[in-house]
Amino acid sequence: MAMEINGLNSNQVNSNKARGGQKVGVSEADAKKTTAQTETANAETVKISPEAQALNRVSQQMETDAPVNQDKVEALKAALADGSYKINAQSIARKMLESDSLF
Repeated sequence: MAMEINGLNSNQVNSNKARGGQKVGVSEADAKKTTAQTETANAETVKISPEAQALNRVSQQMETDAPVNQDKVEALKAALADGSYKINAQSIARKMLESDSLF
């Protein structure tokens, strides 16, 4: 499909050149130049915001740091599994009410 610009489309321009005796074809050097310009024009760039960069740094730091005490987790799992872990309902209720006041 040809796009019409200012009343002319590419077919009309080429036929007008052919009628006027002008060369319609494109030389190999011109084709390479056009290809290089097209590749340059098609190059895409991405700019990452400072917030995204900071988030990426924090994410990478979290992967390297181990904020979880794995020994404590394993001890709690074992206590839950054998039934020796005692739940303090009063303490849980108090903490729930304290966290509710934050909202």
